[in-house]
Amino acid sequence: MSNPGSQPSSSILTVCTGNICRSPLAEQLFRFRLEDAGIENFTVVSAGLHAAVGAPMEPLPAALSKEYGGDPTGSVGRQISAEVVGEAGLVLTMTRKQRDELVKKYPGAAQRTFTVAEFSRAAKNLPVGQGRTVPAAASWASVTGAATNSPLAGLVSRTAAVRSTAALSDDDDIPDPINANEAVHRDVAGRIAAHCGDIAQILREHLQAAVH
Repeated sequence: MSNPGSQPSSSILTVCTGNICRSPLAEQLFRFRLEDAGIENFTVVSAGLHAAVGAPMEPLPAALSKEYGGDPTGSVGRQISAEVVGEAGLVLTMTRKQRDELVKKYPGAAQRTFTVAEFSRAAKNLPVGQGRTVPAAASWASVTGAATNSPLAGLVSRTAAVRSTAALSDDDDIPDPINANEAVHRDVAGRIAAHCGDIAQILREHLQAAVH
């Protein structure tokens, strides 16, 4: 079986509000999960819609990141920008409100922006093995700003086409745990970790199928 790490480099961007709790935790756990699954050539970064720029990651999320296998070393808040959004093949927010705010600001990212729950649930409905299939619609790059020459682009485009199957509710949004107690932080971290694990497995299955 070919190593999915042989594919061209791809980028995942995780987004929350301040970029000191949820999105850096997701960034670090995605990186860990992808490495654990043997998926290489992936860049994972995070940013905030209203970031606490330069502020260190909050202590509880940082500690929980370590518990789940992540590395919070050097994590500081970073403001989202057109450049970082444009470089991402997949953009994952914590809530629908964040997703909608991001898409309003960067409409070119609409077809590759999902909440973590949305992408995980919708992508699970896709058959594995369609490889690099990308919609024949007028230039995916012109719609998304992203390259189409990777299995990630094909997977993201196909997931966007079935995003309505995710059937999201309020319970699928991951709340901001800032200033909350440890129990709330642990619940949030557990939910993020579960989504990261599910999405890493989805990526592994589809990237492996794409190189056959």
